[in-house]
Amino acid sequence: MEKPNNSPIIYTNSQGLSDNLTVTEIRNQRELASTYDKFRDPSTPFSTLVVEVDRMSSEFRNTDIVATSTIGNDVSLHDVKLALVRWLEIINNKYAENTIKSLNYDLTIYIDLCHKHQLNPFNISCREFISLSEQRRAECKPATMARWCNSVSKFYQALNIINPMQDELVKSVFIKHRKDKGGGQGQARGMTFEQLDTIYDMLSESDSLADIRDLVALSLMLECLMRRAELVSIEIQHINLESETPLLYISRSKTDQDGSDATYVPFSERTRRIIERWLNLSGITTGYLLRGLTKYGKVRSTKPAPDLINKITKRASELLGLDVYLTGHSGRVGGIQELVADGHSNIAIQLNARLKTPAMVARYAREINAATLPMSEFLKRNK
Repeated sequence: MEKPNNSPIIYTNSQGLSDNLTVTEIRNQRELASTYDKFRDPSTPFSTLVVEVDRMSSEFRNTDIVATSTIGNDVSLHDVKLALVRWLEIINNKYAENTIKSLNYDLTIYIDLCHKHQLNPFNISCREFISLSEQRRAECKPATMARWCNSVSKFYQALNIINPMQDELVKSVFIKHRKDKGGGQGQARGMTFEQLDTIYDMLSESDSLADIRDLVALSLMLECLMRRAELVSIEIQHINLESETPLLYISRSKTDQDGSDATYVPFSERTRRIIERWLNLSGITTGYLLRGLTKYGKVRSTKPAPDLINKITKRASELLGLDVYLTGHSGRVGGIQELVADGHSNIAIQLNARLKTPAMVARYAREINAATLPMSEFLKRNK
């Protein structure tokens, strides 16, 4: 069997410089170029990150050493780019759309900060990283910084180069930031069934498409404990209005990206009637249940953006006269809190709400649980 020819030949790289490369290295160069072109396309989720990394080509040749691997080997810019695009392909296959957007956003900010501080992002010391992140720490909450640091750490792990996030000094700085600003993540205000009843009384007799659509969204988000992304993904085929108990099929969720644990959840007779009214008024027979409306009041044919739910909850907050607005997560939070207050077990609520663990229920129900603490009962008896 003939052996592959890996002898060095002269190759002119993209910077117009000749290097002695083997046939295998040339093949890798071609693979890198084609994949890189794909990720440069603005329609791809990582285009801004790739463009930021590309800026390094004005300072380094592909063969220049720009980093040190975790085992102490020299790493060229070409090696970094090759590892980067391979990782991006894995991310695109593995993660949900919103996770990809968050990762791209965090890493684009990081690479841009490195450029502004004239630092090589692939060979940065712990003190340089601390200095670079100072403004971010001043502006951002601990939860935001934790996500950002996690994204940056994944980036270094994927490239298999020295990771400043693993340095104890860097870790201590972010621990201090969390202590100084407080680590508790703010929870959305929960919507109550009393508030939903009030909105129902206000909107249910309306002939406005927006009013009835909003009532459908608010009812489902509370009764079915739905996330914003789940709401805008509901299709007509997911709703069973004919069964004795009306059901909604949730095919995918934040914790079930491949749909392997797809489930049915019930909703009320009142919500069944409102959905039927919405379908009659809108003329929708297939596709997505919730839709945006044009400025002329026409129903759009495309999937609504998640921001539609924010607009619906903002309007509901104004109708209710709330000082603190409801959010796209308020129905889910409020529904879980109502179930806790009604005495249902954490495991039952976990299954209904499609949470990973029963412990997550306690996080949603912190306010409700406070009312059951021993001191609460003591204070009631000793007013």
